[in-house]
Amino acid sequence: MRFHKQSTYPYPVTTVIQLFSDKDYFLEKHRLTGAQRIQLLEQRLDNGISTITVRRDVSLEIPLPAFARKFIHDTVTLTQTDRWDQTRRTGTLDIHMTGTPAKVTCNMKLSEANSETVLDLDFDIEVNVPLVGQKIAALMARDLDRKFQRDDEKGKIVMAELARRYQ
Repeated sequence: MRFHKQSTYPYPVTTVIQLFSDKDYFLEKHRLTGAQRIQLLEQRLDNGISTITVRRDVSLEIPLPAFARKFIHDTVTLTQTDRWDQTRRTGTLDIHMTGTPAKVTCNMKLSEANSETVLDLDFDIEVNVPLVGQKIAALMARDLDRKFQRDDEKGKIVMAELARRYQ
């Protein structure tokens, strides 16, 4: 299942790309969203490619029907890797959900418009379960959409606090 999201930030793209390569941005954003057991697994910058991997426990935002509960629980451990090419201003997001047959990938792109930065995200959710995989993917898309809205809101709060590091 594929879907598109977009967000706008009141900072130049050079500031936003640096924030998206800053472990403090991710750790604080996840804390504000209510995630539990947040762990930084990796932070790296190699040849203009930044990589940050964080593991955290999150609760689902939507009620699951009985058939989906066999495959996904109310609380899920996510391992998320964000990679950004700082020159091209493009990135990928990979989310692994421990103990589920689901995988989330996302292509990301930053662009500048009127002194603001626009983030475009193209998500793809795959659930490897015969017969009901697409139904579970649709449920997960609804949950991910709600999480994105909350993450975006909390991310903007953190961005306002940390942006001066890069301006």
